[in-house]
Amino acid sequence: ANCAASIVNNCSDYLVGSNPVGGRRGSMRRDSVRSTRSSFEENFVRRRSSLDMPSDSSSEKDKLVRRTSQRGLTLQRDSSSRSGLDPSAATLNVKCGIGVGRVAGIHVGDDISRREYIILGDPIDQVAKAEAAASHGEVFASPEVIEYLAKIGTVQGDWETALKERRPMRIALREEKFFEAHQCRRRSSNMSASADNVLQRCDNLDYSELIWLKRMISLYAHPVVVNDDNETTSRFKTESDDLERHLAEAELRNVYTCFISPLIDYKITGDEEKDKQLFNLLNDIMNLARRQLDRACGHLRQFIVDDKGVVLIFTFGLRGSTFPNMIAHHAIPVTLSICESLLEELGVKTTAGATFGKVYCGVVGGSKRHEFAALGPSVNLAARLMSPKTNSGVILVDKNVRLLTSQIFFKPLPAVKAKGYTESVPIFEPVMAGENEWGQTKTNIVGRETEMKEIMRVAKDMALSRIASKFLFVSAASGTGKSTLMVQSTERVRAMVKKMKKRVIVTRNISNDGDSRVPFSLFRSIFRDVLLEVRHEDEYSQNSLQGSKGDSTRADSVVDFSISEQWDSLSLRSQSSKNSTMSTDVTRFRFICEELNAPTEFVEIVGKRLLGLKTGTSNTGGSPPELAKIVDFMADAFVRCTKHADLVLLALDDVHWMDEMSWKVVQAIFERGQNVLSLIGSRPPSANPLTVDKTFWSELQSTYRDDGRYLEISLQPFNEMEVQQMISFTLDIGMNEIDSSFWRNVSTTSGGMPHYLSYALETIKRNNLTIKLDNGLVGLKSSEGDDSKLGFGSVNELLLYRLDALDATVRNALHLAAVLGNDFDLLDAALTYEQMFRVRKTDRWESAMGLCSLFDIAIDEGILEQSFAVEDVTGDDADCDAVVADSINEEEKMRASLGNVAISLRGRKSHPLYAENRRYRFTHDSWKTSILNIMLDGRKAELHEYVAITLEQEMSEEAHNQDDLKWQLRVFRHWNSSGNFAKASELGLKIGSQMMIMGLNPQAIMIFNDVLDIWTSTGTDCDDEERYGDIEASILDSIDVQELEYLIKLNIQKGKAFSSLGQGKDGFKAFQSALDILHYAPCASSTDFDRSVTFPIFSGLFVVLKFGAVTQDSEFSYEKNLCKQFVEQARLNNDPVHYGRAVAMEGETLARLGNFEEALETLDVIKSIYDIESQHAAICKSYGSDRVGQAFHHSINWNHALGQTDAALATCKYIVDEIVPKSDPKNVHNTICLLYTVFVTMKENGMALEARDIFKLRLVEPFEQYFGSNGSTFSKPLWKPILMLLDLQGNQDKPIDNVDEYLAWALDENNYILKPAMLEGAWGNFGPTPTALLAEIPYFLSRRDDCIKHRSCLLQRAITQMAISLDNAKSQNMILFAQMYAQQKLDTMKAYQKECMCNN
Repeated sequence: ANCAASIVNNCSDYLVGSNPVGGRRGSMRRDSVRSTRSSFEENFVRRRSSLDMPSDSSSEKDKLVRRTSQRGLTLQRDSSSRSGLDPSAATLNVKCGIGVGRVAGIHVGDDISRREYIILGDPIDQVAKAEAAASHGEVFASPEVIEYLAKIGTVQGDWETALKERRPMRIALREEKFFEAHQCRRRSSNMSASADNVLQRCDNLDYSELIWLKRMISLYAHPVVVNDDNETTSRFKTESDDLERHLAEAELRNVYTCFISPLIDYKITGDEEKDKQLFNLLNDIMNLARRQLDRACGHLRQFIVDDKGVVLIFTFGLRGSTFPNMIAHHAIPVTLSICESLLEELGVKTTAGATFGKVYCGVVGGSKRHEFAALGPSVNLAARLMSPKTNSGVILVDKNVRLLTSQIFFKPLPAVKAKGYTESVPIFEPVMAGENEWGQTKTNIVGRETEMKEIMRVAKDMALSRIASKFLFVSAASGTGKSTLMVQSTERVRAMVKKMKKRVIVTRNISNDGDSRVPFSLFRSIFRDVLLEVRHEDEYSQNSLQGSKGDSTRADSVVDFSISEQWDSLSLRSQSSKNSTMSTDVTRFRFICEELNAPTEFVEIVGKRLLGLKTGTSNTGGSPPELAKIVDFMADAFVRCTKHADLVLLALDDVHWMDEMSWKVVQAIFERGQNVLSLIGSRPPSANPLTVDKTFWSELQSTYRDDGRYLEISLQPFNEMEVQQMISFTLDIGMNEIDSSFWRNVSTTSGGMPHYLSYALETIKRNNLTIKLDNGLVGLKSSEGDDSKLGFGSVNELLLYRLDALDATVRNALHLAAVLGNDFDLLDAALTYEQMFRVRKTDRWESAMGLCSLFDIAIDEGILEQSFAVEDVTGDDADCDAVVADSINEEEKMRASLGNVAISLRGRKSHPLYAENRRYRFTHDSWKTSILNIMLDGRKAELHEYVAITLEQEMSEEAHNQDDLKWQLRVFRHWNSSGNFAKASELGLKIGSQMMIMGLNPQAIMIFNDVLDIWTSTGTDCDDEERYGDIEASILDSIDVQELEYLIKLNIQKGKAFSSLGQGKDGFKAFQSALDILHYAPCASSTDFDRSVTFPIFSGLFVVLKFGAVTQDSEFSYEKNLCKQFVEQARLNNDPVHYGRAVAMEGETLARLGNFEEALETLDVIKSIYDIESQHAAICKSYGSDRVGQAFHHSINWNHALGQTDAALATCKYIVDEIVPKSDPKNVHNTICLLYTVFVTMKENGMALEARDIFKLRLVEPFEQYFGSNGSTFSKPLWKPILMLLDLQGNQDKPIDNVDEYLAWALDENNYILKPAMLEGAWGNFGPTPTALLAEIPYFLSRRDDCIKHRSCLLQRAITQMAISLDNAKSQNMILFAQMYAQQKLDTMKAYQKECMCNN
């Protein structure tokens, strides 16, 4: 009590200095000068200095260093009277509380990373209550202390009443003390051993023991201090050296501070067993938090029990824990992970507060007793956010953390007052993505209990035994309550499996209108969910080995669960199963890529373009991975990341909007995963076709249904009883009080659909439309409508009634919301409003809040619901940098808040609304549909254009979004809906081209059709109106040059996409549409028209002609006319790139007609204009490959047709020596087009091995260099067979090391099935068909003695395949050389077969 009174008396109201570092330096120096050092201590330091052991030489009592514990500022030593204080001066505010009683001191932690010494017991609570009762300058004592003081002395005041009421009492006020002790003796303690004794004990230790002792002591010190001490190089350190070093290293830094309070009962009971359990739990909490922090490289500041309860404090931003994007990548993930791990592993709930701001970082205290601390207003705020007074059991963060974190959803909360801040501080609650998008569970719902129990039964069976995955399809019409069923069932399954003490992973997604255009749209969210599980299995294994008692999901602790009996006891709360301490989605994605041996291009193509991750890489020009490999990778990653779980619930709603590639991954997961329950919700497929593979869907309906792996639930409208239950629940009346006319009328109006029924009942409730009838039952008030007493013949009328009742400003806001989509950001809506009404920068906040208030009205009406803020951004936050704000001078620094952080923001993050952004969605699609139906088309187009302008501006400011397909498609949708053909075409062509590069040709075709529909769906609908390319002539009459160029480009790209899919007829239609539009459009004759855009039309038509997609007359009139037009147009354009391509095409046409001499003459023209060094890149850009250079390749076939073998060989040499070395080695498709027949010609003329060497040098090695061995290209399936054939033909009379491998390949009939099948027709127009080359492999094997026992089989297979090649070459009208080659080889094979038969 005397000590407390002295502290308060000496510290209260003292002035603090204006120089936090200088004043502190002087104070600590004075303490250091006054200290003395004994001779024994000096000797010990000399002996042990090489160990860098810190000495503690002061023999004086610790002096009171008067400085504030919160601001790190020094007291002025002058003893000016308190009465003369300047009111504006900064003074210390000190108060004190005292408690007494039994305490326990325990060591928690481990022997490797960190330890803490915790004191706990009833006196801690006494101090908390006493301190809370005290005011500035007062000392309050607990009733227990008063009782002691009364026994040993006198206490002034009515202390008996305080004891009786068990309340704290004041015992001192500044220099006044209200107690006096008659006897005061100091108790001796073994802990206060003399320095001599301690040093003598250490002197008996050897070097290794001293090192061990130092390491153990360092476990109790802050990591910054330990690291600094270990890095000190001085052999001889004194106390003054340490003080100088500590003073020099003190800093003001931006630090992330987090307070976490585990909500446990930490009272000492006196029961040895119970107290031991508490000590073990505290130790487990310490070790779990330390383990998570070590992985994330954070610093544990303190683990204590104080007036706030059990508290964990950790930081990021001090020396050793500062990283790029520190908050988003390290701090927030580990905060979430610690809280979730405490709950999952130890069953401990938590509250947490986190802030980011400028703090003092350094040593505080005296010369003998000091510690490393981080002090500042932001630290106080973090503690405040953790406090139960502010926090109801969640994680709360300040605005700075919100601004610097873009991977988490945030819910804005009311601002709070905090010490050190002049204004109220905005705070936010992180919300998990799945909870945000999926919707909240409801405690009470009507109906669907049978369906939910069926879903739970299936899930329970799967969780109890590891079995093959199952597919549960929920089909329901709009308004039937499908989404509610999905939400409730998902959460009930999660809660049930948790109660069974089994591991469950729940990942969820809702598809939206437009997702069918986004490839792998589902896995932008699902894939990120499962990536968060990527290392959970490894951590689980470690915990199992350690025998963690907190593991509640071990097999030996499984609890049975009765669905029927425990239905009402489930605790429903939306909770994500995410649990990972890896820093970012990108980190986890790279990790899983490495673990699954995925090609390097997956990070760029899959991570960046498809999943929207900020990979930090740029496209190196490599070819994208095959779609089948992407599907396999995503499925394998999903299985790998979730295989440790007893049940994986993949819940997908509204899959009728899901894209084709997402369906393929879902199929792969179902086919290869275990214990994955796919809960799929959709509108009836009969009216809403799914993009799922037809074969897979058929197998689900038949084979998998029979095996019990496919189940289907079809939701029906509510029956009479359920309608009455809904009325009873909504209007809070008994079911026996409802008149039959009441429930029949609302049932008729709603059709028994639960969602529409809720609309009707809500309208009745809002408008007080019920009345007590004469029979005593509740019914509806009379109305003029004959169809229904409600006055509405349908739900649409009811919705319009609700909308019409709103203010015009609210309706206008809802118009914008409907145009933005089913769900949208408030920030996007605000930015669009600014665009529409030219809002000034100074008025942006007011405008946004006005719009927010309108949406709040819509929320009250049940039209919208808030789903908090969301940013679809991951990875590096390059657009947001945190820096310490530089003040102008020292005085200004003193006045400025230490928590002030200047954050440099760009793009949408610079908007004043950004930190409090939130996300809205329509409660049901019917609201959006009703709003759009009543809007004029012109109004909708206008709003779409404003939205498009806004989003496009954002996309230009965010470099990452420019490569993100989903963001681009979002902007495209609005430009397209606005009817702005030029803008939609520009972006549509860009997106479609990216998709075609990735092999997503069907999706690209949908994009091109979306743009073309702007005009193909426009017109008079008059049958007499002429149409060109499905566009009315009157429209083509009015278009300008730019629009014509876009029209032609769209049809060309569409034709190319169809051709890549092998759909030649559809490709021909697209190319021909472009040509028809070109011939008709009046503006095509304008001098501003760029004729070069038309040349790919002719090239494309020629390609589909070779595929046999066009039926021609015997004179090949169409093809001749096409060549003539192309040559003439190219000649007029005077561009050697296109003119060369036109002449090359003419040569191919002449050859197809059998005019080989004339075809060879065109080669002379090409030689006169073709310069590969200057034209190669331009030709490849326009036509995909060097179609001009490939004319030399085709001339080899023409020479073969004429029997001019020497000329053919000479051309082969020219191609190998002159053309290929100067071509782009990365364009491997062009290289194989140049060399395909070269290899055949060389092998037929005794140079098979030389051809093999060229194949490896010019194809295989460059491909692996640029794309890796796992890369893909169109011709790659043929490479291995061609290399085998060249090896066999070049070594006919020599031993071959790989002959057994070749034989096994030849005997497998599956190897003769070309994938894709279009390889046959494509290469059959360049030379021998691929089937012909495959047929030669078993033929040459049959001629070898080491394969004699398989000769008959091999030879017959060779003949069969060669006959197929000949038939294909003739029936598909391939080049003459392909037919000649197959016929010649077939004759040779049959002759050899006959010879073998004769010999036998």
